Amino acid sequence: MEITAASASAYQQASLQNEVALAVAGKAKDNLELQGAMALQLLESAASAAVDPSSPLGQNIDIMA
Repeated sequence: MEITAASASAYQQASLQNEVALAVAGKAKDNLELQGAMALQLLESAASAAVDPSSPLGQNIDIMA
């Protein structure tokens, strides 16, 4: 089997494409993990605080328009 300059160049190009694809996939994974962490943080910050049952807040409804 003879290795020509063209086949060596094609191999190097394919190898480079694989390395770039792997790097892009890694960045996408990191981005998804960051977005997931931010979504969890947003959900935790939106959690409602416990309401004091002795407080009159929220006990009356104004039905007059």
